[in-house]
Amino acid sequence: MIEQGDTLYSISRRYNIPLQLILRANPYADIYNLNTGDEICIPDMRSNGPIGIMPYVVQEGDSLGSILYESGIELNDVLNNNNPNEIMLLPGSTIYVPSYGEDM
Repeated sequence: MIEQGDTLYSISRRYNIPLQLILRANPYADIYNLNTGDEICIPDMRSNGPIGIMPYVVQEGDSLGSILYESGIELNDVLNNNNPNEIMLLPGSTIYVPSYGEDM
């Protein structure tokens, strides 16, 4: 339940859930107009961890931040699944990211 002063970002930090996953779980929520008492779905990350690792092919214009946001993952997810010395964000290069069962 939304409490006074809550934002989706503050909720994502409180529950340690990527913001993108909260957005995916609430496609019809008015994220710009949260009201005290509104209810949203919070994904249960304790039982719904990654189901695997999938390759992500870097596209023109991608940044590390945009990949993290679009994938709904954290920087540690990228660092834990790739050799940090070999990560190249050039178009066509591949990095490996956790999959939560949803297409990117």
